[in-house]
Amino acid sequence: MKASDIERSAKPRFLAVGHVTRDQRPGGDVLGGTVAYAAIAAQRLGWETAILTAAGADFDPARELPGITSFVAASRATTRFVNRYDDRGSRSQSVVERAADIDLAVLPDAWRNPEVLLLGPVVGEVAGGMAAAFEADVVGAMAQGWLRAIDEAGAVSAREWTQAARDLASVHALFLSESDLPGGAGAAASLLSHVPIVALTRGWRGLTLFTRDAVQDVAALPREEVDATGAGDVFAAAFLVRYHECQDVLEAAAFASCAASCVVEAVGAVGIGDRAEILKRLEQREQLIEEGEWDE
Repeated sequence: MKASDIERSAKPRFLAVGHVTRDQRPGGDVLGGTVAYAAIAAQRLGWETAILTAAGADFDPARELPGITSFVAASRATTRFVNRYDDRGSRSQSVVERAADIDLAVLPDAWRNPEVLLLGPVVGEVAGGMAAAFEADVVGAMAQGWLRAIDEAGAVSAREWTQAARDLASVHALFLSESDLPGGAGAAASLLSHVPIVALTRGWRGLTLFTRDAVQDVAALPREEVDATGAGDVFAAAFLVRYHECQDVLEAAAFASCAASCVVEAVGAVGIGDRAEILKRLEQREQLIEEGEWDE
């Protein structure tokens, strides 16, 4: 991106930081990574959106993320995952290529104060405490990139989060799934010592929302699942956007659950819904709760 293009661009309301990825699936690779899913989700909610990433020459942001401003540090390769699923839908992963760590130097100073910032590491590429380099109104972070160990063969496994205090400095909301962090709800609640909001998602079974005032279960909107990849990323983006708009964690969580229900119905990011679709699903969810289909 040329300097003249930056000068003409509007500052994004939503900035996502982390690697875009290539996710190998049957039938070919798809664009992946928290920043890709989250940026598309925020864009479809009507927000000006940008990403800060590192990738190889094979990543073409104008083609793959049209309408989203992309600040890309050149890297030898784009991070590439191989995802395998067993008969029960459980996923195993390996990393066959890794881009360089995120470099703040490629981001102009004028872009350091977005309304919403999402840190979305996938392989530990976001430095601990990076949120402190920004002046964002609301800061979210995805836990998974700090909780992955990658061995010499590229196999991905879970690891203990030993530097959570450093990594989560200046973060307001943390997002993780029940598969990310051994210890479940107890371990998630312990992270409230670092952040004021923790959302622990459980797929179609909803989520538990932890704040320093309360612990509340929030119902999801179950849909037939084709591909769960990116659901947590879309949830995080939708939560942060809606929370910035309404300042209500429960409303934001319900809205985000319905946003996540859209993306699981297709492979890749093509299923990500717009605001009208999410609001329609939110009404469906509320009706099911009123009819006693499930309790919230």
